[in-house]
Amino acid sequence: QTMAWILDEYSKFQGYSPTIVTGKQLDLSGSVSREAATGRGVLYMTEALLADHGKSLSNQTSFVLQGFGKLVTILPNSSLRPKEAVSDITEAIKNNAGLDIPALIKHTQENGGFQLGDPIDASSILIEDCDELILAALGGVLNR
Repeated sequence: QTMAWILDEYSKFQGYSPTIVTGKQLDLSGSVSREAATGRGVLYMTEALLADHGKSLSNQTSFVLQGFGKLVTILPNSSLRPKEAVSDITEAIKNNAGLDIPALIKHTQENGGFQLGDPIDASSILIEDCDELILAALGGVLNR
């Protein structure tokens, strides 16, 4: 709604220009894929960073994902597979044997919550041993 207000105010003074702001509703020229855009950006950035270091997603053995929410939209169709631990704004789980991401996505969509692993303190996810730690959640999680 806020983005629609910004577009409306801008249009009053400058003329209709739907590209002035992102996150608009579809009927205001919003993007069909906007929900997945954040997750897709994290995926592309991770792939590029690993490539800069001569690595790829497929040869990494353990990912920890801090921020399960937006990434859920792209995980099923990507080679990014958090294997050790995941968290969202409310909780975190870990499974040293690996997480079944498709089952976890289905469970969270149908029931909410992470019941398919061992609960851990959400702040401890940042210090889990892993090949790659992906920070994809709310700001302010890195602090002293």
